[in-house]
Amino acid sequence: MTFWSILPEELIFSTNNLPDSPPLYEEIQCNNIKLLVEKIGPTQCKVSRLLTTNPQDYLQPEIQPGKILTYKPIL
Repeated sequence: MTFWSILPEELIFSTNNLPDSPPLYEEIQCNNIKLLVEKIGPTQCKVSRLLTTNPQDYLQPEIQPGKILTYKPIL
C-alpha cells in the first residue's frame, strides 16, 4: 500500500505527539451558574464552557472560559 501526502511521515506516523489521556471534564456550579470545566489538578480546574442561557453570566470576568478556578469538592 502506498501513502501519498505532503506532510512528513514523522508527523503522520508519530505517536509521541498524542496526549496520554483525554482531558477530564466535569460540570460544576459556581454562584448558581453551571460550568463545564477541565480538571487540571485535585483542586484546580480550567473553565471550558458556561452552561447557561443568561447573557449577563457571560459578562462575569471571574468565570470566563480559560480562567483557572480553585475549589474544594463537597461530598
